[in-house]
Order: sequence, then C-alpha cells, then structure tokens
Amino acid sequence: MPEQPGSSPTTYNPGGRQDDALENTVTCRFPARPTLHLQRDAQISSDALQTLLGPLHTGSVTTAPRLRRRNMEYLPQEIHNEIGALFADLSESWRSVPRSGPAARRHTLATISRPWQEAIERQTFRQLRLKSTDLDGFEKIVRGSRRRYLGTILYTIILPEYDTDARGRFEREPDRRANDEVFTKALSDLFGILKTWDDEIAGKEHPYCIRLEIEAIYSPSDDQNLNAGLRVPGRVTSLEPVEPGNEGDVAHRDLQDRRFQYSYLALLRPEELPIVTSLVAFTTRATKRPLAPKTAIDIAAKLPNLRKGSWFMSDTERRYPVLRRSQRHELANSIRDSLPGATSLRTLEVCMRQELLWNHAWHPADLTSSDTASDTLCGAIREATGSLKALTNLTITGCLDQSLFWPSPTAHLPEPFWQNLECLDLQFDMTTPSRGWYFKARTPAEHIDAPAALGSDSLLPPGYGQSEEEDMVAALQYSDSENQRRSGDSMCLFRWVPDETTIMPLIEAFGRACAQMPALRIASLTTTIQVPLQVHQWRSVPVRSPWGVSYAAPRAEFSRQWQLDPAFRENIHQRRIFWDVKDWLPGSHLRRVMSEIGRDRHGDELVEKHVDFWAAVMKPRELARFRCSYW
Repeated sequence: MPEQPGSSPTTYNPGGRQDDALENTVTCRFPARPTLHLQRDAQISSDALQTLLGPLHTGSVTTAPRLRRRNMEYLPQEIHNEIGALFADLSESWRSVPRSGPAARRHTLATISRPWQEAIERQTFRQLRLKSTDLDGFEKIVRGSRRRYLGTILYTIILPEYDTDARGRFEREPDRRANDEVFTKALSDLFGILKTWDDEIAGKEHPYCIRLEIEAIYSPSDDQNLNAGLRVPGRVTSLEPVEPGNEGDVAHRDLQDRRFQYSYLALLRPEELPIVTSLVAFTTRATKRPLAPKTAIDIAAKLPNLRKGSWFMSDTERRYPVLRRSQRHELANSIRDSLPGATSLRTLEVCMRQELLWNHAWHPADLTSSDTASDTLCGAIREATGSLKALTNLTITGCLDQSLFWPSPTAHLPEPFWQNLECLDLQFDMTTPSRGWYFKARTPAEHIDAPAALGSDSLLPPGYGQSEEEDMVAALQYSDSENQRRSGDSMCLFRWVPDETTIMPLIEAFGRACAQMPALRIASLTTTIQVPLQVHQWRSVPVRSPWGVSYAAPRAEFSRQWQLDPAFRENIHQRRIFWDVKDWLPGSHLRRVMSEIGRDRHGDELVEKHVDFWAAVMKPRELARFRCSYW
C-alpha cells in the first residue's frame, strides 16, 4: 500500500540504539522519576497538549511523581491516546523533523506510565518496516496488545549474497532456484508467525486487521560496485561488449543489475504457505528484484479475508517474447484457480503496464495462445472476478483487448458479471496482445514498415537453457545499445490516430460490459499516446497525452486529477460521457452503445462532451517547463 502523506513507518531494528531515531522499537521501563528532554523551540499545535505538558516544556525538567499524577493519572486513556497521536503527526509528516525534538524522542514517552505506554505504542507499532532477517526479534517484541495496534507491515526480503565472479554473468537456473527458496522461506516464516497469532485468538477475539506490503527485494551484493577501485560510477549507464581475449576487461566485467534482468522470483510450493486470516490487504511494488506475475496471486490465495489487492506485475520484456508469453499464461492460470475464491475482495488493482513504446515501427509479439486469437489473460480476469459479489473497485493496467469485457464481438450477453462494481478503471497499452496496434499513421504515406525480424519469437534470454560457456559469451557480448534496439526503444513516431479496426471493438465491448453493471458510478477506458508539442516556431517535441472515453453517473465525481479540467466538474447531477479522443469522431453506433450505460437506472437524460485534458491542463504546464529549460 503506498504511503500516505502524513505517515511514515516505524522501522523495527532490534540492534539499534534507543537514541538513534524514533524508528527504533524500544523496550519500555518505568523509573520512579522519569525525565523528558524537550527542546524549547518544539512547536505542538494543540492547546490541549500545551496545557497538559506545559510544565515539561523547559530545557530539561525532572517531573515529580505527585505532579505527574495530578496532571495525568486521572485522565481517561482516550486523552492519552489523542496526545500520543499529536506526537505521531509531528514525527510522521513528510517534513524533516529535528532528531533532538520531541517527535524524535517519541518512544521515550512510553516510559512515563502505563497509560503513556499504551498511547505511544499505538503510534509506534501501527506501521512497521520489517526485514526478513529480523523475524526472530519481531516475533519476540510484537506481542500482547502490540499485535492489536499493528496495522501495516512493510516487508523487505533479503536474498543471498553472491561472489565477485557471479557479477560478470547472467543468473542461471541454480541462482534463480536459490533465490526462490530464500524468497519462499521469508514469506513462509512471516506467515507462520501471523498464523500463530490467528490461532491464539481464534474464537475468542475479533481477528486482527493487518496490511502487508512487499516493499523491497534485493541482495546485499546488488549495490556493490566491482570497479569501485577504478573510480567508475556506481552504475555504468552504457555497457558495451568486450573481446574474450582482453583479460583486463573480462576480469572487470560487471553486469550490475543487468545480471538478473531476466530473472523473476517465484513462490515455490505455494500449497504449503500457511493460511493467514489477519491479512486484509496485500500490496506488491515495483522492486529491484521483480516478482513473477503469478507470485502475487499465489500469495493472495492464502488470504481468505483479503479485502484489497494492489499488485504490480512486470510485463515489459519485448526482446524475448517467449518468456513474456509464458509468464502471462501462467498468470492467467493462477487467476482462474485462485481469484474466484476471494469472496471478501472489495478492491483489486492489477498493474501490468510496460513502458510507453516510442518506436511505432516496432512489430509487437503475439501474446495470445495458439488455439485462440483472444488474450487468455484478459478472459481469465473477467471470468475469475465477474462473480465476486464484494468487488466494488477494479483497476487493470496493461496490454489488453476486448476479451476483458466480452467473450467475443458477436456473442450475446453472457451471465451478468461485475454486478456490484462501482468504479472501473482500465488503462490499455497502444499495442494489442495479438501483434496489432490500436493506432496508425494519419495517411498510408506516413506509415513506416516494420523492420525485418531481429530474431525468433522462441529465442530464450541468457541464463535459460544454454550452457555455462554460452552464457558467459552472452555476458561479454551484451550491449545496452543493442538491447535497446532489439527491444524497440529507438524513437520512430507516426501513429497519431486510432485504428478503427482494433479500437472500435475495444470501446464497444467496454460499453456493452458497463451497460449491464447496475451499480456503476465511474468508468474509464484510457491509454497514453504521443502528441507533438510546439515549443518554438521551428521546433516541436513529442509528449505524453491521455486518450480515451469515460462515464460518470449522476452525482459521481471524478478524481481530483481529472477535475483540474473544469469540464469534468460540470453537469454533476446528470449522466455524462466524456470523449477525450483528440480530432477523432466516434461513429453513431459507438456513441449509441456508450449512451446505454446507466440508462436503465438513471433515465434517458445524458450529457455527452468532447474534451481535451491535455490541452486544458497538461499543455500549459509542458510549455512552461520547456520554456524555463530553454531560457
């Protein structure tokens, strides 16, 4: 789960000194005459706090037990909790806080009395940063009422270190297997601890409600620099081939993070992962070591009370499409097997976005299965989530096609799906899963033919199936510039307008699906395209712009980002359709399909608008930025 402004997690660090920072968890003791050291310039914006702690706001004051009892002992616990929350607001804001101020000493307040201990521990333990190497200490310290305070675990998984020789070659199957084992153990151990907590209160207390986020995954060796003694940058930004006979260059060959760019961490033996009922939200981020797309689904299958899933999945591989295709098919199978059982799921966010493709002459790979022209992954998402009655918010980002919304263009209405969905946000790439594009050149003369095939679609990346000698040669011959060329990263822009043969079936399927969702309030189908920005009389540059169509029910409000355009704030009491499609005009059939959304529930009245969010909001900002950089 992303961190919200005004909150900053507490780091669990059993070996740290108590005075290091407020991140350290401390063991609370109760001296007869506790001492607080608060700076004179500390500003606590609360009259209640000033009144209650006024006698303490001197340079260094020892509080007498009688004074402490008179001021604090007879206050309800709720008052202590409110005061403790004020210290949390200071220390957990995004602004830097002096380490010697009261916020940085928050944990020392827990030593005053039992009520203070509870008030401060509510803040200290509500969000913990935890490393997989610290699980033993975590289990010992987070006990009793502290478990009830725990709201979020930001989990970092530490992978094994590797030697210097390994830095000059790509990871092979033994390396990936060893990392998978450590990754699996890190999750199993954490889930084992949480399951023990669940078992201890089963049938006695209300279950815990904990959010888990896999915040980082790395090996301590990843950031080491083999060539540090040669005074080269920490990361070589452009790696070029070396000749096998050049012993000096071979000895100092360091692929750095490129050595694991084709490796994806998987959960081994997922059926053995303990079931945890206390986890209600599960998030994965874009981490240094990427997860296999199916890994998040395998973990979620062990969370019967999961209410929110927010999963980032790497789907960026273009040079070796066989690897990408295999991972998408594995993900589709996991979704079909696991997600139908997520009966408590309310919010699902799946981000499979790849980088915006700037080479419009690139020939995309075929990601579909051999026996069907539609994308198995899109169909699996619709089938697995369509009957989830608790699901109200769905966000999907990635390479998508119309099978996400409808079985086929000619099919009649299947069994109703997504019947309780209120917010639907779909963000699709410019390419289709079946080798196509959703956009084309303005005229045939502007089209640029795709280059000749640069390799077989069945070619595997280094570290997969080749001998150790072949992998070593591949590591020595690896070139960033060549890899970018073979991955379509060069710039060649000419696709400015929608290709109606591919875009119209997508929008029609979207409209038909939304029309059978009775609870729908907000829905959008958007992508990102390149548009030319005229920054000078003789110069234009390509910039990103949104493109798509959106629907809003009466009294439904768009996010604050979209409301920067006044058009999205108008006619709020009516059904609204927004076409942000530049100079393209949708046909009458497509407009009629979209107008059916919400009609049965809200009536015939409809406001249909053509808008340009880029021109209204983004263009002025881009112009200002370029002019500032120019002058």
